[in-house]
Amino acid sequence: MKTDGNLSASLAGITILEIGDQLGDWASMLLAGLGAEVIKLEPREGSPARRIGPFASESRDPEQSVFFWRYNLNKKSAVIDVDDPKAQPTLGALAKKADIVVLSGEYETVAGRLPAWQKLAEENPRLIVCTITPFGLDGPQRALKTTDLVQMALGGIMAVCGYDPGKDGVYDTPPIAPAMWHSYHLGGEYAAVAMMAALNFRELIGEGQLIDVSVHEAVNTCTEVAIPTYIYSGQVVKRQTARHAATSITHARLSKSSDGVFMLASLSPFEREMRALGELATEVGIPHVLGTPEFAELEKADHVAAAIYRQDLLEQLVESLPADELFHRAQKQGLAWSPIRRPEENLNDPHFAARGSFATIQHPELGRELKYPGTVASDGEAPHFSYTHRAPRLGEHTDEVFKRISSR
Repeated sequence: MKTDGNLSASLAGITILEIGDQLGDWASMLLAGLGAEVIKLEPREGSPARRIGPFASESRDPEQSVFFWRYNLNKKSAVIDVDDPKAQPTLGALAKKADIVVLSGEYETVAGRLPAWQKLAEENPRLIVCTITPFGLDGPQRALKTTDLVQMALGGIMAVCGYDPGKDGVYDTPPIAPAMWHSYHLGGEYAAVAMMAALNFRELIGEGQLIDVSVHEAVNTCTEVAIPTYIYSGQVVKRQTARHAATSITHARLSKSSDGVFMLASLSPFEREMRALGELATEVGIPHVLGTPEFAELEKADHVAAAIYRQDLLEQLVESLPADELFHRAQKQGLAWSPIRRPEENLNDPHFAARGSFATIQHPELGRELKYPGTVASDGEAPHFSYTHRAPRLGEHTDEVFKRISSR
């Protein structure tokens, strides 16, 4: 692995063969963003991910799947039927030069392909084989059918996401799912970290290894404090609107600004924030009694009534100003308040622009450029994840890959 001070090239020289479905897309794309060469080995009909919408055209053209475009930046595509015995010599030649093989999909599919790649790994002991399946390669649930939504339900995340209970303390609204494809992201990130650890381990001992990633287990580890809270105290956390799940219902944090935007605004139990609320109210001309002897007496006599007064003042303040103005005024007072943005509103955010958070990539087949979420890390000069090439068209690099094999 070479860095030359540039983390976006830290995996330069590493070759990854990706075989399977959308479970492996995110993991290998993360490594492609760090400079690895990722070659998708696709069947003639293409990866299943090419048939996942939304699509850039009304025809549902597999070559215009926005899902596929998003999760396959910087990759190459070669068409080869990996399950055809006649393809084994070609796969063997690829395996001799590869560093990592990513096998993803349902248990039966991955388990059926794994022995052949384990045999190839015996011929290339440095080869790292990473499997990404819904429930792992063993265990009583390994062959269960599942979806992204089912993973979030079984893993526990869905139970702690949702809305406040009714006034009687009974939940009259169901749990909700986090963002779409959440489980694939979690499984993919665990796989990416594991593969990079395996590469470092290989530097020490000279050997690759088998990595068995379970999406189900990855989801289960990301349920915040739900599991440790239950283990240590026997209490079950409660889901709450726009707030972290907790054993008790905390105060509401959502209010609407004067221009109808939901604001996430609340107070931490610190004197500094109580004082800042009063100063902000005074600044915008809202009368109040915070900081007066009378309010100090109220706090001593009835702490709950004082808290209710502050909350009412906060909501009045939010309702009096447009969201953007309130955001900047609150920040000047040291209050961590924010409008709740729609994802697309971040495209023109000056902070994201300054940090190069979105990659602009040319799509020749469309005749224009598209923006993609890029990196979350920077050294102040360049993004650490570098995405420069659109997702490949089916078989776009088949000839290149086959010529490489025949020339060696």
